[in-house]
This record gives sequence, C-alpha cells and structure tokens, in this order.
Amino acid sequence: MKKIGSFKVTTLADNLVGTDTLGEWGLCFLLEVEDAEGKSHKVVSDTGMTKEAILHNIKRLKLDLSDLEFIFLSHGHLDHTATTVEIIKLAGGGVKVVSHPYVFLQRFHIDKKGKRTALGVPEGEGEAEIESAGGEILQSKEPLEILPGLWTTGQVPRKMDFEVPLPPSPRERLEIVVEGEPIPDQILDDQALWMDVANVGPMVITACAHSGVINTLLQVEHLGGFKAIHGLTGGTYLVGRSEEYLQRTIEELRKFNIRLLAPCHCTGFKAMSRLYQASQKASPSTTVDAS
Repeated sequence: MKKIGSFKVTTLADNLVGTDTLGEWGLCFLLEVEDAEGKSHKVVSDTGMTKEAILHNIKRLKLDLSDLEFIFLSHGHLDHTATTVEIIKLAGGGVKVVSHPYVFLQRFHIDKKGKRTALGVPEGEGEAEIESAGGEILQSKEPLEILPGLWTTGQVPRKMDFEVPLPPSPRERLEIVVEGEPIPDQILDDQALWMDVANVGPMVITACAHSGVINTLLQVEHLGGFKAIHGLTGGTYLVGRSEEYLQRTIEELRKFNIRLLAPCHCTGFKAMSRLYQASQKASPSTTVDAS
C-alpha cells in the first residue's frame, strides 16, 4: 500500500474560530498532500454551511486553490455541502467531486407536527450545477483511492451496536428519498478519508462520523491492515450524547492507541473536555487539539 510523504490540514470552516476568520455550524478542510513520489496535491474535504464564511476564510488565509484537484463530500447534509460550486469556480474548473451515491438525494427532518425541513445539499449546489461549473462527479459506496495513498473509507459497516445516528426528539424523524420513496435516513452515505503517513502512521479525517467514530476507525484498520491509528482529526458526533455513550466511546478509542486527537465540529465542548481528560490520564504524550 502506498504511503503519503506528508500532509497539512487547514481549517476553512468550523464551529470554533481563530483570529479574523468566521465560524459556523459546518466543516471544511483543505488538505495539502505530498504523495509517496513527492508530488503535491490539494483536496478540499466538505464545503461548509455558508458561502460567506468559507469564501471569507479562503480570502483571509490567502489560499490559492487554482491547483485544487478534488473535493470530497463526506455526506449529504447542508452543513457540509454549501460551497462546492463556488470552490470549483475558484479553482477554474477541472475538479473531481467524490461522494457516496446517496449524497445528492433529497433528505428531510420531520418534526412532531409533521413539518418537513430540507436537510440535504442546498439549492444551487447539486449535480447539474457542479458539472456546469466544471466539476466531475465520482460516486462510490466502495473505498476509493482518490490520490496515491489517500483513500475514502467507503460506506462504513456499523459493527458497534452502541453507535447509532443521533436520534431526533421523540415523535420526530429523518427521511431520505431513495428511488422516489421516502425511507428512514440512517445516513449511510457518511464516509471519512484516511492515509498512511510515512514515518508517522495511519491518519483519519472525519466529518461528522454519523456512522460512529469507532466504526469508522475499525473500517480504516480493516482496509489498511493496521494494528493502531496514529491520528484522528474531525467531527465525532458526540454532542448531545449520554454519559454512558461518551464513556463507552472513550474506552473504545483507547484500543486504537491514538497519539494525535483533534476533535471539532459536532463533538461539543463537554465531549472535547472528556476526551482531553481521558487522554491525559491514559498517556501524557498523547496530543489533543480542540482548536
């Protein structure tokens, strides 16, 4: 299996913000990757919730996306897919957009009174608009090597029975329209990125981890034949979880011997604090970055 020479993650949007950047309930990363042959590549992972924040932060950080090759859409929720067309235009077209086949399907939240609210890809960011802007859509349920050494997880098997998509409030539900039929939405399109970095080890980039952060790491271990995961960056969907759920997640995370943990987006302050405390007790050398 090919290894990545090095990589850098720049946060273009997150719930937390730095100086002179805008925050939002959304996520967008820029990955700068040097492959095993020394060639440099740029990949954007998710495209946030608001065009205003993403485009402001790209400009403020003085980022050049003219050589962007790929956009990876982790799943089809509006807080991860709102600026895809605009980023393709910034790159001048010629960008491949990688996703699960369910990403562009209609999906809804139905409240107690039966009111339907769209949760899917925002208007103007769909397949037709992406292709019109010069993007090429690549869809796969299976793991896909999008660059030498940089992989998607594919649809993540849900082996841990305690890891379930965060349920809505009582009498509320989530739906997705598949082949014209609305069905319960289990967010099966949720994927992550992963790579094996030379002289470092396996790194995983999640978005929301609706499939479960432990399920996602198990999938990466299986695909790469790894016995441990060096680093995890991204959302974990631990916000709003019970104390029992948090504790079980922490116990399972310890089994991967993670050395670098950088949770963000839908993790929540409580879970970030618990992860930090647990990592310090387990191994003072583990780095936890909640920024």
